[in-house]
Amino acid sequence: MAIDVGLRRRAARTQRHVRVRWPRWSASAWGSITTVVLFLTITCWWLTQDRGLPIFDAANHLTVALYVHDVLKAGDLHHALFPQGPYPPLVTLIGALGAFIGGYDVAPPIIAQNLLFVPLLALGCYHTGRLAFGHVAGFLAVVFALGSPLIIVQFHVFMIDAPETAMVAVSVWAILASERFSRVGVSALAGLAVALGLMTKEPYAFFVVGIVGATTIRGGRGCWRGLATFTAVVLVVALPWYIYDFSKVSVLRGEAFAASSATPGPGVPAGSAPPRTSIANLEWYFWSILNVELYLPLFLVAAVGWVWTLVGFVRRRPVSGVAFELAAGAFVSWLILTETYVHDARYGMPLLVYLAVFAGGWIARLPRAWLRPAAAVVILVAILNTIGASFGAGGQLTAPLPKVSSSSVLRNPAVITVYSDAGFLVAGPQRGGQMLALMKGLRRHGVIKVGWFLSQSQGPEFSTAGVTLFAQIAHLTFPTKSLNPAQIPKNQATLFHSLITSTVAPPCVTLSDGSGIWVRLGDISAKHVQDFCPLREPQFYDP
Repeated sequence: MAIDVGLRRRAARTQRHVRVRWPRWSASAWGSITTVVLFLTITCWWLTQDRGLPIFDAANHLTVALYVHDVLKAGDLHHALFPQGPYPPLVTLIGALGAFIGGYDVAPPIIAQNLLFVPLLALGCYHTGRLAFGHVAGFLAVVFALGSPLIIVQFHVFMIDAPETAMVAVSVWAILASERFSRVGVSALAGLAVALGLMTKEPYAFFVVGIVGATTIRGGRGCWRGLATFTAVVLVVALPWYIYDFSKVSVLRGEAFAASSATPGPGVPAGSAPPRTSIANLEWYFWSILNVELYLPLFLVAAVGWVWTLVGFVRRRPVSGVAFELAAGAFVSWLILTETYVHDARYGMPLLVYLAVFAGGWIARLPRAWLRPAAAVVILVAILNTIGASFGAGGQLTAPLPKVSSSSVLRNPAVITVYSDAGFLVAGPQRGGQMLALMKGLRRHGVIKVGWFLSQSQGPEFSTAGVTLFAQIAHLTFPTKSLNPAQIPKNQATLFHSLITSTVAPPCVTLSDGSGIWVRLGDISAKHVQDFCPLREPQFYDP
């Protein structure tokens, strides 16, 4: 009997040791995790619903990612690390990995990008906010960042700017966690984060140089070991690519400084940035953040946080022990971005990290009676922005401006955007159009090449970049030179794109803008040529 009791006690102790328990994280941490899961779920749903053609840069970047997949599959590591295009390889390598796991299609590279960079963005925002202002500020920074309209839509396509923003967030957190480079091990991790950030996009450096400088100044003489370790890791990891592709970096650097000069150089379009010393240039990203990146409600929340931080400096009572580092990082980022580079709403996205932290910080410092309503407003605005950007619902709500300057208000010089269902490059899923299905159907029918007219492929619904991408996914090639219509072989298809009218036969594919796609095989000038559609019966019909 005594032996039996002893065995039971030992078994009970063993069961207690192996019992699985949830991590004892704060409610703010669990709220941040929930926000990330919801964001990823909505993105995956969006990708299952959208049939639109990736356009312009979204198509170009995805094309490079699939190219990297192809060269890796062939064992060519060199061209995977130094691919086509002007940008470092980290994001396209992640996209290529997604294609290996999920298949050679549009969605897998985008999902892979989301699975890595969305949690990194949230992790960086949460811990930066926590270090500066506490757990609640960290949670609100995550909601603010993932509820901003531009971040939402940019993670629906394969672009580089959203991953760049995520790496800025992680880097800012790691730099602050180094405690002014006094912790050598953490400084090494910060160096790794910055190095990987530099491997996403060259302008990434704009957004961390200010906070690195401020941290070094405040660290004083005691930070030299951590700073040396940080610098060494950055150089070892990132410098080889920049040396090898120095010619590409030089071209970008030339464009950056020529864009906002009074006389842009060759290859730089006039008007790509206002003159460097003009008021229009200084306020360009102000309007970009307001009317494209955040919209008015989130912009006001961030503006209050920024003013609150500046007032703390004026009163010589900083709102946080790392307020100087964060403010310096934000200001230097804006200054360099404004004074260099071709201006684009996407290029200012990494500023979101600083804005989100300042926004969460002042709300977290409110008395309890005000904190909960203010936090609820931020959460509600994030939900509404998600409804507009991901579901394309709600229309547009704008506020008129009583008086504006002559040339700098982005998009519309007469209004401020309060709410919108029209995103940047994409918004709600496009359910019309079957372009990819058309391409795959042509390949099954025995077509090996597909051509189209450049004059018909200038708009977003039928852009050359997107059509080329879909042809690549369907394993179709395309002619490298113009052919005589009578010499086009039967295994080559020609696509025609125009508006649909009552005087022509129905198209094979109807696009969201009311235009259509018609297909002809072989000689397009033959007397009795017929249109062809692999998606319908009969497949051949009179034009």
